[in-house]
Amino acid sequence: MSLGGIAIAIGAMIDASIVMVENVHKKIQAHKGELKGKERIELILNASKQVGRPIFFALILIVVSFLPIFALSGQEGALFKPLAYTKTFAMITGAILSITIVPILMVYLIHGKILDERGNWLNRFFIWLYSPLLKTALYLRYIMPFILIGVIIYGVYIYQKQKWEFMPPLNEQTYMYMPVTPYGIGIGMAKSLTQKTDKLLKENFPEVSTVFGKAGRANTATDPAPLSMIETIISFKPQSEWRKGMTYDKLLNEMESTIQIRGLTNSWTYPIRGRIDMLLSGIRTPLGIKLYGDDNIELSKQAKIIEQKLKGYRGTQSVFADKANAGYYLNIDLDEKKIAEYGINKNLILDTISNGVGGAKVATLYDGIKRYPISLRYEESQREDLTTIKNIRIKTPYGYAPLETFAKLYYKEAPSVLKSEKGKKVIFIYITPNQGVTSQIYKKEGNRILSDIKLPTGYYFEWAGESEYLESAMKKLTYIIPITLFITFILIYLGLNSIKNALIVFLTLPFATVGGIVYLNMLDFNFSIAVMVGFLSLIGVATETAIVMIIYLEDAVGKVKDRTINNLKKAIYEGAVLRVRPKLMTVFAILGGLVPIMYIDGVGSEVMQRIAAPMIGGVVSSAILTLLIIPSIYYMSLKKKHKK
Repeated sequence: MSLGGIAIAIGAMIDASIVMVENVHKKIQAHKGELKGKERIELILNASKQVGRPIFFALILIVVSFLPIFALSGQEGALFKPLAYTKTFAMITGAILSITIVPILMVYLIHGKILDERGNWLNRFFIWLYSPLLKTALYLRYIMPFILIGVIIYGVYIYQKQKWEFMPPLNEQTYMYMPVTPYGIGIGMAKSLTQKTDKLLKENFPEVSTVFGKAGRANTATDPAPLSMIETIISFKPQSEWRKGMTYDKLLNEMESTIQIRGLTNSWTYPIRGRIDMLLSGIRTPLGIKLYGDDNIELSKQAKIIEQKLKGYRGTQSVFADKANAGYYLNIDLDEKKIAEYGINKNLILDTISNGVGGAKVATLYDGIKRYPISLRYEESQREDLTTIKNIRIKTPYGYAPLETFAKLYYKEAPSVLKSEKGKKVIFIYITPNQGVTSQIYKKEGNRILSDIKLPTGYYFEWAGESEYLESAMKKLTYIIPITLFITFILIYLGLNSIKNALIVFLTLPFATVGGIVYLNMLDFNFSIAVMVGFLSLIGVATETAIVMIIYLEDAVGKVKDRTINNLKKAIYEGAVLRVRPKLMTVFAILGGLVPIMYIDGVGSEVMQRIAAPMIGGVVSSAILTLLIIPSIYYMSLKKKHKK
């Protein structure tokens, strides 16, 4: 993500240099005769001062537009802050260099006669293409505001049809299969199920390179997984070796339909994504529900009702509730009178059971730096069921007596996992939505489906996972973005030193966002926090291109002495058409840094493409805005002022 910040900033960093060099070229071309010595230096410095202030503020605007990213926290903050930092530092450095080093370099490097831009066939082509379009826009200037409003309404219409998700699916090119089994299964059954699913994955899919399954927890306190949790890492061969037409989505669907084993509830995620979800919320699926209450039996009952309700929703791929009350325990109730009669103590009985059934460490085997504990316990035939355990012999002063003489032994069903949050017991319901169903849509439909459930007093549920991450991020952005827009307007005013021009630039920004929305719709991308980052970056870039146009229009109009309507119109035409080269150069420079991102396909490309897509679409629409609509609105404001 750090490199991503540089990637989306690299095109904008050179914009100031383009504008400054272009302005110096125009000033030198306008001067009759060759400039030398102090006169040339003075002209270069004056030309730099003319555009230096607004361009500096335009680059700072790109920095300010990223301020909301620094307000994000949690998963989204950790992901995008590195990008925001690198882009911010790059743009600040670019802004400072543009008003310090660039003018000095122009003094040393710009010499001799400057060729007219019309001498270049490419420039002539763009002037030929742009000239009639601008004339038409100026002629239809009173229609332009309505076109602007109509395009914005169209953008709102498309936006209302878009789906929201927290983050785009980040393809790690490795799947993690996490089926859930009933609580209380033994080691043998967990091992058998793991081996069976591993075999199905390896033998039925030629795309699979390796399969590694783990049941239960690793030998570490940081992995509290029960035996009922199976984690299988599936790595793949290069896509060039896959079956023709096979994609990751198709492969996942095939795996889901192939692995249908009685007693297993399938769940699919990615290794990194799954770990992050579990660390943040304890939910190991993209979405989940936390049901709070006071009694484990009642919690299990209500969780089962919720599970059955959601299973009937077509957007559900899998849903399963923790079987928290499905643990089986061997209870031993000691008879103190019998123990006293035989003249023994409780510890003798408890130690015998603990060491004989559970095992006692008697030695350690050393193999180089490796250490293996050696434990001793009864043969399996002496501890395999309740009857054999009852017959365990206890040594007493009167000889050996069976364990059942001193205790009542029985199995009891009780909670296998104790979870608590917010001062209450909690049970998790894990949900995996179908592909194409976002967490926001699923939560909305889920609340509707569960609305008729009447929970007992003191019991309630809340959603967890992606839907809550999205809501948390949006709450922060809803109050940070208006503040950022206000600061943006202030900076536009400081750069242009004109309320009228600042309003023209600011009020035309929504047109730029329409291009981003349309392009996202064409790519079938859902809206997400990554897309919002792209739109925030677009605000600064679109503002910069609009400011560049205003600078050139102001410069052209400022040279008009006889301010008639025709002269003003001619000045606006020259300020726009004859300066089309730097404006297009800034647009193409930005696109040149963004378009390659859309063709990468490595890990993390999904996030970077969601950031770049609204910027690409927005830069194109802002170019249309800058080249056609802003000159028309600027001309209308001048004409009105001239009439007054």
